[in-house]
Amino acid sequence: MTSLLQPGYAPFIMAIGIMIVIAILESITLLFGFSVTTHAGNLLAHQFDIDHAGASAEPGVVGQFLGWLHVGRVPFLILLVLFLTGFAVAGLLLQALLHALAHFMLPPAIAACAALPLALGFVRKTGKPIGRLVPQEESSALSEIDFIGRAVRIVTGEATQGTPAEARFVDEFGQPHYVRIEPDDADHRFVRGQTVLIVARVSGSLYRAIKSPRHDA
Repeated sequence: MTSLLQPGYAPFIMAIGIMIVIAILESITLLFGFSVTTHAGNLLAHQFDIDHAGASAEPGVVGQFLGWLHVGRVPFLILLVLFLTGFAVAGLLLQALLHALAHFMLPPAIAACAALPLALGFVRKTGKPIGRLVPQEESSALSEIDFIGRAVRIVTGEATQGTPAEARFVDEFGQPHYVRIEPDDADHRFVRGQTVLIVARVSGSLYRAIKSPRHDA
């Protein structure tokens, strides 16, 4: 059997390593009540105006492509794992078959380019059905418009208008929700641990909030 340490396998072994690093990082951040992959997914959805409910403006080319990959609909961690798995499996199989049949391997960069569209297609085909099988951050009984009027706690960063921070709340069904919050008043700022009240939705996972009258700042 061909050694997996050969240079032709390098991009795909690296993909497996990245999966391990992501798993460790996610586990560590969850200990602090914060999901790094959820944060990344929310950031992408906000940055490129991805809104599967159709409430925000028409996304650009990048936003449409990310939406095609189910970003904003399926947990971002699932999509990352699917992409890295598809990329690693497609590349390893390609190089192994070439080595077995033709006794050569593609250069790593060319092999990675060949495996990339296969990995993206794998995410597109499997992301949505697999996403239905895993717990979602949003309860089906609670839509994003229902977030207005909710008290949320800032869990990371400092929020100013134009620079949102991530906040968290748990609904009456016991489901945690993560949203990005910025002050409704440009003169205000929210800090980690502060409880604020959502008053408006801007787009995607981005909301405006005011200081909660029920909690001290």
